[in-house]
Amino acid sequence: MAQTAEKNIRVTPEQWKRIEKEAERREKSPNRLVVELAMEALERREWPRTEAEIHLLRSAMFAAQAIVRDMERAGWEEAIAKISRNISEGAPEKSRKSERVWFAGAI
Repeated sequence: MAQTAEKNIRVTPEQWKRIEKEAERREKSPNRLVVELAMEALERREWPRTEAEIHLLRSAMFAAQAIVRDMERAGWEEAIAKISRNISEGAPEKSRKSERVWFAGAI
């Protein structure tokens, strides 16, 4: 068994009741549940964090693809290139690579 450290955290009685209820439902100890959920949250801090964000991203990609196709048919290639540059310049450093990938996929 891994070496463990004993630490104290403060929670309200209502929070602890909720934790106990969920732990019982999952057949775990409340302490184990808190640690597992905290570790999962730390590991999943990168975007997208939730299924809702993934769904939103997919919807945005679909819309972007439809818009780009319409713009190409209308002969607006220069506008498409400008939008792509603006996205690349405005995206935060961490997400810049993924932004380019999904927008390039839309084109």
